[in-house]
Amino acid sequence: MADYEGIGEIEEYIDLLPILENLHMDADKFLQPITKVSVKND
Repeated sequence: MADYEGIGEIEEYIDLLPILENLHMDADKFLQPITKVSVKND
């Protein structure tokens, strides 16, 4: 979730598949070892 001034809180995401494909990377091989994603706010 992201909180923007003027539009409030919205869900944000990044679709990695097209990015990896544009980089000519094997998306399945790249994403397979990822088991958890954490976001840290400093």
